[in-house]
Amino acid sequence: MFVSASDVIIDGSLQEQKWQEQIKHTANYQVTPQTLFSSDGNFHFQIFTSEQGLYVAVSATKENPLRVRTQENDTLFTNDHIQIMLDMNNTQQTSYVFAINHQGYFYDGIYKQNKELDLDWSSNWNYAVKAHDNIWVAELYIPWNSMVFNMQEQHEFGISVSRYDEETNAIYSSIPANSSMNSFLQKFNKEVATIKAESNFDIFPYISVNRDITNNHNSTDIGTEIFWKPTKTQQISATVNPDFGQVESDELVVNFSAIESFFSEKRPFFNDNQNIFDVVGPENLRVVHTPRIGGESYYDEDYAGDLDSAFKYTFATEQVDLGLLSAFESSENGQSGRDFWVLRGQYHTDASKLGISINNVTTPSIEREATIISTDINYAYSEDTELNLGIISSHIEQTQTTSGDTGWWLTGSIESSEQQSHEFSVFSYGDELQLNDIGYVKRINRNQFEYEYEYQIPDLDMWSIRDVTFAIEAELKTNYESEKLPRILASSIELVADSEFEYQFGIEYGTSGLDDLLTRGRQSVWLPSFYIAELEISSPEYDWGTFSLEFELGTEGLSGAFYNAESSIEQQFSDNILVSFTLAQYKSDSWFDWDEGKTVDEYNFTEQSIELSLDYQIADNQELRIKFESVVGKAKHLNRYLVNAEGRLSTFGEQDDFSFSESAFQLRYKYALSQLTAFYFSYSFGGEFEDDIAKFGKLNLYKKAIDTNDAHNIFAKIRLHF
Repeated sequence: MFVSASDVIIDGSLQEQKWQEQIKHTANYQVTPQTLFSSDGNFHFQIFTSEQGLYVAVSATKENPLRVRTQENDTLFTNDHIQIMLDMNNTQQTSYVFAINHQGYFYDGIYKQNKELDLDWSSNWNYAVKAHDNIWVAELYIPWNSMVFNMQEQHEFGISVSRYDEETNAIYSSIPANSSMNSFLQKFNKEVATIKAESNFDIFPYISVNRDITNNHNSTDIGTEIFWKPTKTQQISATVNPDFGQVESDELVVNFSAIESFFSEKRPFFNDNQNIFDVVGPENLRVVHTPRIGGESYYDEDYAGDLDSAFKYTFATEQVDLGLLSAFESSENGQSGRDFWVLRGQYHTDASKLGISINNVTTPSIEREATIISTDINYAYSEDTELNLGIISSHIEQTQTTSGDTGWWLTGSIESSEQQSHEFSVFSYGDELQLNDIGYVKRINRNQFEYEYEYQIPDLDMWSIRDVTFAIEAELKTNYESEKLPRILASSIELVADSEFEYQFGIEYGTSGLDDLLTRGRQSVWLPSFYIAELEISSPEYDWGTFSLEFELGTEGLSGAFYNAESSIEQQFSDNILVSFTLAQYKSDSWFDWDEGKTVDEYNFTEQSIELSLDYQIADNQELRIKFESVVGKAKHLNRYLVNAEGRLSTFGEQDDFSFSESAFQLRYKYALSQLTAFYFSYSFGGEFEDDIAKFGKLNLYKKAIDTNDAHNIFAKIRLHF
């Protein structure tokens, strides 16, 4: 990629006089394994700024040819790469992430204070790589207007530069900290730039056509997204009929449990400048979970809506941030769609933050209005100790009835030394707390305490073992009926050998107790104690690829044995073709499934799944991805039970065996005209098959799912950037 900016050409050569004048920063720290040993020879970097953006050049040493991996942009790398992280507001809350591997693939995203890396964010920046005999060079230009932050004329920001060295299987950084440490964002190096604040306007129109082969139906969609920064402190975003990402399908999931599957947001509009609305808590709680918008309603099984339009406004100063998000679904079949309103404000100083959120959702189909109010505090007691407190309440009005409840959480992370860390969470979510109109939480009706202790030996160098990590976990919980729920105790050990093989062994023990989720809250079920033993083995990254094995066994249900096994392999067939294959099987002698009311069924259950994918890099700007997934299951009925008031099971009637299968195939082609402009084409089909008498074998079940084309589509889209 060749882009002229100022008097520097981004081509990886670093021949310009401007680069010759810059200081070479050579100090490195080994941060993974976490020895924090200093060195000077792994990589060096140079930076300088202009009024329009930041220039970074990184030169990484190498002794042997580097591994080649064909992969899609915006996915994590497994071979040699560098990563730039920028805390533009210098608040130690979040960081923008820009990464390039030695082949020229890239990803960008946002690292959050809860130690999550979100790769769904994308922006427009320039880069180039060039390989030499003993080094490879990455050169970047990141415009200031590609990021959202409170611009000052003399602006101080934090920066971290790191490199994953595939030869030593270690990460080296410009700061003595890695992203799993509490002090990570606080240790960023500080830089000052003179920034010229400019108004910025981006528009992303798109047009897509879809051919539904199954239903013999054609459709065309036209929409647009607008991003405008009128001043250095404000951003306004709007969308009409928004674009759904890069034509990427969700993973195939067969879910029999009472816990809703979690899927991430893929729409660019909802990923851009979304940090202010990101508030999380235990049990995967999200105060705002935007995939709710423009889809099915959690509280109305018959409702599904399309997003008509949405609007977002954010305002940021040095210590105060404000955000407003609104979205409106279209009316269909004479029925009004849902309306969503999210208001967020937060005050921050140093690495601490206080925030308040107010969410409102109306669902006319069931005459429901939900209002959720929350406040959260992130307190950085020291570089090594961090506490988070959240309080949340819901108020629901539905068909002339009113309900409400509250919840709260307290989490903490303490690093007592470079080798030892403690994490805990204690929370209470009321049994009438309802967040899933706009948010997400795995389960409510919980009083729970969790604790984890971890001890690392990053430089053991004994018995051909490079480093070791020990961990202990404990979990205590009750519900609002004060029922005795299972208590959990677990321990694990992770070893990394000199050969770079990784081994992990863990064991978990759960006491006897009541399962209050199996019957969806109708009556808790008493189950005996259980254990789970787990072994994972991961190979090094060889030139040809990698493989891994996972195996767990134990007891579940009424003390029935189970096992779960998974093996996967990735193979690089040429410089531009990577194929991966995964096979998994789960088998249980006592698998429980809810029937209805207070009735549950016990089965001898087997589930098997396969996943095959191929990544083909046709050219620098052309990608072809093929993915096939299939899941089959067979359940032989053992007993049918009625649950009494004490949670005990009594035999109750008969039930049939059953089997099922699902499959999904997708071919995706992308032709990139620029980093943010591309043409997409996809062909997909999928099907589901169910059999009440389970007469088919696994091979026939796979075939049945493929033959049953419940969904069969051809889709094309072009997304432009002006």
